[in-house]
Amino acid sequence: MRISLHSYKGGTGKTNITGNLGKYLAKKKHKVCIIDTDLNGSGLHSLFNLKFNNSLIELLQNECDASEIIYKPEDDLDLYIIPTRVWEEDLTSFFKTPSEAREKLNQLIEFVKREYGIEHILFDCSPGINKSSMLIMNLVDNAIIVSTIDRQDIRGTYLLTNIAKKLGANVHLLFNKIPPDKPEKITELILEFSKKLNTDLLGSIEFDTKVAETWSRRLVIDSNLDCGYCNQIRAIASDLGLD
Repeated sequence: MRISLHSYKGGTGKTNITGNLGKYLAKKKHKVCIIDTDLNGSGLHSLFNLKFNNSLIELLQNECDASEIIYKPEDDLDLYIIPTRVWEEDLTSFFKTPSEAREKLNQLIEFVKREYGIEHILFDCSPGINKSSMLIMNLVDNAIIVSTIDRQDIRGTYLLTNIAKKLGANVHLLFNKIPPDKPEKITELILEFSKKLNTDLLGSIEFDTKVAETWSRRLVIDSNLDCGYCNQIRAIASDLGLD
């Protein structure tokens, strides 16, 4: 299954969710590839303490082959990472037309499936409403939009979700960093919002101090597979039919 994770704003915890979900699936003996397409704020490699030479950027610039940008952080897990560098341009800027960009990414997807037997591909996408994020939405089976309950974030999520639906994407809403106090009131707000958008509510994840303490430099699922945050990641995998 192809899954992309998006957000209107940065700081929603999207990359942490992507990394922990991918690692959880790998621990459950799935073959997983995570592709970082957040060119303006790449951070996926930090979660896996990954050192790399070539990245998605070099592939898009035709400076290397696909086999040279795929990294396997752990020998005992079928988990593969395709990192990227911070880049001032959009993902589509490497091509003359969006269709060329789509073809190049499809070639990469088919390569990892064929060469590594990948079952699930996760895309960590750039925040905001941009060509790169919209392109990835058209390549996946499920697009997850991660939001907080911040008012500005919710307004932006409303716009992003509507655009995604116009593109024909299979959209799911996921709320993160939910304050543990007043859970009933917040749950009611989230349900009302998803109903207004007529969009599937994948779930909500409470703010977890253990995740905050990682400083986006490691995966919380590595230290405790049964923590509260990890249980919520497990629930997301189950609801998507991945587990």
